[in-house]
Amino acid sequence: MKIRPSMGFSVVLSLALIGALSGCSDAGAGNQANSATADVPVKVIKLGQVTDAGWSGKINPNQEVKIVSKMSGKVSAVNVEEGAHVNKGDVLVQLETDDLIQQLKQAESGVIASNAKLADTKAGARSQEIRAAESAVRAAEAAQAQTEATVEQGKAGFEFATNTYNRLRNQFDSSSSVTKEDLDRGGLEYEKARTGYEQAQAASQAAAAQVDAARAKLELAQAGATPNTITALQADVDRLNSVVELANNSVNNATITAPSNGTVIKRSIQPGEMAQPGVALFSVVDMNQVQVELSVTDTQIGKVKAGTAVDVKAANVPDQSFPGTITFVSPVSNANSNTFPVKVTVDNKDGLLFAGAIAEVHMKDTEQSRLEVPKSALIKKDGKDYVVKVESGTARMAEVKTSDKNQEWVYVEAGSNLQAGQQIVVNPNDKIVDGAKLKVE
Repeated sequence: MKIRPSMGFSVVLSLALIGALSGCSDAGAGNQANSATADVPVKVIKLGQVTDAGWSGKINPNQEVKIVSKMSGKVSAVNVEEGAHVNKGDVLVQLETDDLIQQLKQAESGVIASNAKLADTKAGARSQEIRAAESAVRAAEAAQAQTEATVEQGKAGFEFATNTYNRLRNQFDSSSSVTKEDLDRGGLEYEKARTGYEQAQAASQAAAAQVDAARAKLELAQAGATPNTITALQADVDRLNSVVELANNSVNNATITAPSNGTVIKRSIQPGEMAQPGVALFSVVDMNQVQVELSVTDTQIGKVKAGTAVDVKAANVPDQSFPGTITFVSPVSNANSNTFPVKVTVDNKDGLLFAGAIAEVHMKDTEQSRLEVPKSALIKKDGKDYVVKVESGTARMAEVKTSDKNQEWVYVEAGSNLQAGQQIVVNPNDKIVDGAKLKVE
């Protein structure tokens, strides 16, 4: 059979095309194989230890006291230095007391005098005083009797002078047997008698008043002081006792003592300086117990209860855990955030925890164990998150479920096929597939 030239060219072209396509296909397969077998350079991190849902907070003293003076005064002695341990009642500062002691003595003398006066008044008059009052009454009565006799004499003289003057007046008017001089002399005698009688009456009245006064004084001496007098004297005693108490308090306040056990962390006074009321002289802290102050988010505060036991770890004692107790959970959040103040009390009798240091607080028997991975290690595919594990230089895709920790890290929830100590790829690219060979840089 003869082949036409045109048909033979077409067959050759087809065969050439098939050969060419076959060659291209072989080349492509070779490139894919080379890609599958080539090591992909990657950067990896090693997963850390499992962490629980703990919090970090600052350690504060259980008690910090600013010791101040209640009064102003010159410092005569300072008995402690910074760093010294003090017990309740130890004398820290002594102020000068010379003037204060003198004021106290004066106040005490006033109380003694006032008490003596009150005691005498309550005891009433002595027998000698009553006898003297009785004698005064008798003397006044005798003087009154004398004045009454004088009144009677004056009355008689006045009546005689009156009769004489009247007789002379009648005779002078009716006859010339009585001269004008005789009448005037009779009038003068009348005036003298009248004046003497009136004076005797006044003296008698004064004597009667003296008798009344003497009798009243005797009655007071016999009856004693009135309740109102006793009350007034007792009030004066109480007032002076208050003055003594105030003076005594001033003397006591000049001795400044430690209000509780603790350690002096700051001293701000020197001998010879003036202490001023309300100005801190010392700062004393009690570190036998400390408090860790936390800020717990609103998503976690519901799980935190006062009285719950916790474990506390401090950076300066990394290998030791301290038992603590949640003693305060605030029902009100912080002003500028959605976190709630929480306080944990920790025993610190060994003095290993320091105020101002950062401590980690972990709930006991927590079920919230999680690994932490950077967000840059996640691969999102079909709505799921994956990380690339490195096992013997080979990539293994592992699905994970996560929750945010912060802007750069996430927690890996329990149940994911990840363990602490494994290596995962950071910033994986699309060339990495399950089973790919990796080159760790």
